[in-house]
Amino acid sequence: MAFTEKVYPEWVQAQRVRGTTVKKKGDSYYLYKRTSKRVPGKKYPQPVDTYIGIITPEGVIQTEKKKVSLSNIIVREFGFSKAIWELCPEAWKKAVGKEWEDVLRKIIIDKSPESYLGMDYRPKSPEELHCSVGAQVSMLSRRIFKQYKIDWTELETLKTIYLVRIGKEEAVSQINAEQQVLLDRIGVKLEM
Repeated sequence: MAFTEKVYPEWVQAQRVRGTTVKKKGDSYYLYKRTSKRVPGKKYPQPVDTYIGIITPEGVIQTEKKKVSLSNIIVREFGFSKAIWELCPEAWKKAVGKEWEDVLRKIIIDKSPESYLGMDYRPKSPEELHCSVGAQVSMLSRRIFKQYKIDWTELETLKTIYLVRIGKEEAVSQINAEQQVLLDRIGVKLEM
């Protein structure tokens, strides 16, 4: 079987230079940079195409989009965890002592296992914390209610607000109107 090269219109062929390839999709033509790489188990190098842009009769319109690796995305619960952390009363911190941050982190992760506070964190055991986490949950929820007049169950509506990390970039997911009203009421800002 003989190899036949694809025939493109002259204005498309004019954009095709050494190290590039053209692909047609529908009625449009696209220009790609063509390289190759060795793949274990394959006899010959495998082609690697990198998108350059769309070919028009006027020339190539290069893309302005930035490619993002989809294998490096982390999505964690953020709204509930951040709210509890921000609302934590000073009196509770003082009562718990110098380990209040570890105890608070443990409480939040227990209540929201997908919390952003659990990323890159090795939780301490109850013995290392030197207190009853269950008792601390009860005391913390009472103190938050007393100071802010808000119940844990109301704060749980914030569990659908996520921290999205793509590589080194971080963003907070969309906040609906009901969640925003609650955040305004308690004075918590979900910023990075």
